[in-house]
Amino acid sequence: MIVHTEIQEEIFETISHLFGLEIQGYNQIHLGFKNLKWQIKTDAGDFFVKQYNKQRYPDHRIPGLEKALQIQQKLFDEGLPCPELFSRNEKFILNTEGGERFVLTGFNKGLTLPPGSANPSQMYSLGKTTGNMHVLLEEHIALEPLHWDIQSKPEMLENWTDRWKKAIELECGKTIKRLETQRRILEENDTDLFSECEIGWAHWDLFADNILFNENEVASILDFDRMSVVYTDFDISRPILSCCLHKNKIRHECVSAFVSGYRQFKPLPPEKLVRSIKLTWWREADWLRVEKPGDSTPLKRFREENAWIADHWDQLEDLFSGK
Repeated sequence: MIVHTEIQEEIFETISHLFGLEIQGYNQIHLGFKNLKWQIKTDAGDFFVKQYNKQRYPDHRIPGLEKALQIQQKLFDEGLPCPELFSRNEKFILNTEGGERFVLTGFNKGLTLPPGSANPSQMYSLGKTTGNMHVLLEEHIALEPLHWDIQSKPEMLENWTDRWKKAIELECGKTIKRLETQRRILEENDTDLFSECEIGWAHWDLFADNILFNENEVASILDFDRMSVVYTDFDISRPILSCCLHKNKIRHECVSAFVSGYRQFKPLPPEKLVRSIKLTWWREADWLRVEKPGDSTPLKRFREENAWIADHWDQLEDLFSGK
């Protein structure tokens, strides 16, 4: 697209000006939503560039984004496997003369895996990396007010009603059936389920697309843009669901490996594990709706994970009791 080409040229020219890099080639990376991304090849090696779409990141979101990037760099300095960020005037969000915002980071090698396909060694490494990250965040980053809180039961039921009406209108039997199961769970539970969830800094987007693996370990954690003070449980359930649920079956050996790795740094009893999975279900329940043509692949996957949790809601304690 012409607009994308213009943005790319503007950003590349700014990088050359700010950092004195000669850009010799590039590969556009077609992952994520709206933000443009490139691997650039320069006379000083390979780097990664990410443009922030102005619709996704309007002005009021920039301070929070800058804070998240500062934390990412702190984690990098402390040895966590994640990309190094490059700054100017103590800011990691860089600007072109035309007002495009972007970041420049090191380029970390590794592979993203298809959902549900990580092996036990990779999951053990991911558990260790996640536990280490949580400890580093507790030790080095001052706690701030809660960024996001759990929707109340009445709010959840009101939202459910809107999605139910749409599913009935469109006669989507698959969604109707799943919403019926969701309604039962909402009626039988309340937010007191999550009263013991730990509040702290969390990556908050730790799914398969944001993790690079080598053959048997984590190569890099990516995309810290959503780093916020929320419930750290999200960083437990999200990677487990994303990396261990395959063809509607949970791969228990991989879950156990993640838990063992995490416990090298922090406790993770079975009840916390189950609570984290239920918390992710509660948070993502409103994503379960009739599919639209433009829905992303990750969103479709999240819906499948949400449906799996609902189908196994009453067995979760038994499924994870030995973990």
